[in-house]
Amino acid sequence: MMVKYTRLTVSSLAIATMTLTACKSEPAKTDSLKNDSALAANLALANADTSAKPQLKDTVTSPAMTKTPATKVKTKTPATKTTTTATKTTTKTSTGTKSTAPTTGTVASGTTISLASTAKVCTNTNAVGDNITATTTETVSGSNGVAIPAGATVNLTVTNLKRSENMNDKIIMEFRVVSVSFSGKTYPLDANVTSADVKRIRDEPKNKDIQKVAIGAAAGAIAGKLLGKSTKGAVIGGAAGAAAGAGVAAATANYQGCIDQGGQIMLTLTGPLTLAVGAN
Repeated sequence: MMVKYTRLTVSSLAIATMTLTACKSEPAKTDSLKNDSALAANLALANADTSAKPQLKDTVTSPAMTKTPATKVKTKTPATKTTTTATKTTTKTSTGTKSTAPTTGTVASGTTISLASTAKVCTNTNAVGDNITATTTETVSGSNGVAIPAGATVNLTVTNLKRSENMNDKIIMEFRVVSVSFSGKTYPLDANVTSADVKRIRDEPKNKDIQKVAIGAAAGAIAGKLLGKSTKGAVIGGAAGAAAGAGVAAATANYQGCIDQGGQIMLTLTGPLTLAVGAN
């Protein structure tokens, strides 16, 4: 809305007033006043001042100007986009540099494992094909933190049993290693039994020993009688024969082999054992 102001000077108002007064009081002089060049110039100047005066305007703020670009900037903020981009960048960098953790470890071939038998095993009480068990006496460590824990159960099968027929005859007890079990899982195990705590138990009845000693004594008495031809010689010969007979009995006796409960059995791995990390 525009407001127009017209400024009138005091001189212009005075001239206009004088003119009106003159017109009312002296109508006859009107023509002469109009012809007055000085008065006409003044009137012309007053009119020019009125028409040429610049117009003053008050500016009223339009409601449309209240809508500023700042509102648009707030509704679409670059900060949100920047945050999203940073999150994606972090994820990609983390994925690219993340190393893969090992999931398995190995107990190496050639590792020695000490076991304790869970029951007594003998050449005369067990048979080929029997399944026996023993437990590890200590933890066996592998790579990447895996291990066979102490107390793990090793399963074995009897493959050969033989008693000793005399003092120089060997007792044979052979086993096949099948697997090892712990933490609710069972793993095939490639290993050989390298040694065991086998005890020799004399198996021949006492009457057999008595017979062997008597035979030896009789032979000694006969020899002594023939050699000494006296009682003393026969006694010496008999004593020597009895000792010889006892030696023969011991040398020719049968012996059974036994691994007592808790007896040691040693294994050596012939192949690596692979275990999952954390399995123990």
